[in-house]
Amino acid sequence: MIICTGCGRKNDDETRYCEQCGKKLQSSYQSPTFEPRTDSRLTRFTHQGMPPDKWESFRKLIEAWCYLLLLLLVGIGSLTYEVWWPLYPTVVGIGLLLYFRRI
Repeated sequence: MIICTGCGRKNDDETRYCEQCGKKLQSSYQSPTFEPRTDSRLTRFTHQGMPPDKWESFRKLIEAWCYLLLLLLVGIGSLTYEVWWPLYPTVVGIGLLLYFRRI
């Protein structure tokens, strides 16, 4: 509730003018004052980087996408030239890589 400074009537928080006298209402909220600290200097921001476990999972994700891109390129080449034999060793090779690298 905002109380009008002109007539003393209580008004809702959403109203901007007093419903009785029409005077502009002033909220009692005061913004906090900012006092800059002068006793300490600012420290330079240093980036901490990704944690090692997140970095490892990100590396595996990128590697898996590269294998998928390779398979896609070989598939497009096979469709273009209508030669299907390059797909067989590519699928086997990528499957073995994924299995042994535990991706």
